[in-house]
Amino acid sequence: MRIEVLGHLEVTHSGEVVRLAGQRQRALLAALVLSIGQIVSVSRLVDVLWGADPPRTARTKLYAHVWALRQELDRVAPGCSALLATSSPGYRLASHGVSVDLAEFKELTARGREALKRRDAQAAAELYRGALELWRGQPFADVSSEAIAAAAEALGERYLQALEASAEADLALGRCDRVAADLGELLISHPHRERMRALCMLALYRLGCRANALSLYHAGREATMAELGLEPGPNLRRLQQQILLDEPALMTPTSSLAQPTRA
Repeated sequence: MRIEVLGHLEVTHSGEVVRLAGQRQRALLAALVLSIGQIVSVSRLVDVLWGADPPRTARTKLYAHVWALRQELDRVAPGCSALLATSSPGYRLASHGVSVDLAEFKELTARGREALKRRDAQAAAELYRGALELWRGQPFADVSSEAIAAAAEALGERYLQALEASAEADLALGRCDRVAADLGELLISHPHRERMRALCMLALYRLGCRANALSLYHAGREATMAELGLEPGPNLRRLQQQILLDEPALMTPTSSLAQPTRA
């Protein structure tokens, strides 16, 4: 069975689409996917499906949603319902026999981080590219649940971190034009991400666009001062000084840049 959550929630088995009946059933499956291989308690599932004000019959309705989901799983593949097991005090979605794009994303980014640590930029770039290609949009985009929305927001942060790490690998490979184009556009909607800004500044500097790199620094400073009342972090200020001094080390490809924190 294949479950994809990095976008709309989609479930397939051998080309057959698993039909999810309504928002409650989608939220149920989303919660199980987020803790795949682990037991999710009934009380947790009630919170996910109904929030802070569940109906008195919430547990009974939850059991009905689980039963209906199992019926649908068996429709697409007899015996597939065994993947959703009852395990006190709740339910568990088996990790064997199920492939999930989120799990693949996490594995690829973990391997990408290791590749960056050992300064293998080529491997890191390929691993991060593969991880980012799994994304089809906002995670759990069609699931209405405050708890799932909070998880999706956290995953969005991991996506941005993967983009930055991918850019770091591309910089080490000399792909400065790609980094400057991709991150320059992203900074419009994420002006306070200092690592992203530093990577973009360095790409511009290596492309011979020193003035543009410095302008990018000042644009970020204005944004953080206006919206947060903060100066840029020490790493970003240090990079600005290095650019002003035209330090030769800035032109040396590296896969271990300083990583300014987000303001």
